[in-house]
Amino acid sequence: MPNVDEDTSTMTGPVHPTFGPPRTPARKPRVDAVLAESTDLAQSALMDFADEMEIGDHIGVTADDERLVTHRFASRVRGYRGWEFFATLARAPRSKVITVCETGMLPGDEAMLAPAWVPWMDRASEEERIRLDAIAAGEDPAKALEAAGYGAPETEEAPAEQQQQAPEDEQGEKSKQARRDAKRRRAKKKAASQKKNKKSGGNKVSKASKSKK
Repeated sequence: MPNVDEDTSTMTGPVHPTFGPPRTPARKPRVDAVLAESTDLAQSALMDFADEMEIGDHIGVTADDERLVTHRFASRVRGYRGWEFFATLARAPRSKVITVCETGMLPGDEAMLAPAWVPWMDRASEEERIRLDAIAAGEDPAKALEAAGYGAPETEEAPAEQQQQAPEDEQGEKSKQARRDAKRRRAKKKAASQKKNKKSGGNKVSKASKSKK
């Protein structure tokens, strides 16, 4: 029996179980000839979710395991440049019946992918972090930002020429408005006078007709 008190901390190399030597890695699987020739079956399986015009040329076939292969086809789908359709086929030993295991799309080497995700702490500015930390702590975010040197931006003072021009423009607008108001009052007064004259003329005509009778 082995000595259980033996110190194994200084032992070099891997320690293997006592029931046998370590297993050697399995050999690389070979491409099954029957499955490799089933290109038409793989392409027809892809037509369950893609149009025939969207499936491009056959790119190749890869052995995933014994009697398990994956066919790859180029993608012609708009917005999926560089992507590939795939169909995984399998068969049992000494059987000619082929089973479609899986179909789908995967990005190729030249596929357009979304940019890598960046954590919020790396995306947020220092000012934003200070503001949210103050809110989480129940403090006034404005005071926290001011204490950190993020006060309200100073407004630039307008040049002296613009400051002098502003009152002049304002006075000009007021004078224009006054002229428009005076013009409206004159027009209103004239209309009232014409209405009064028309009414008085009508009364004279009616009195003259009565006197003739």
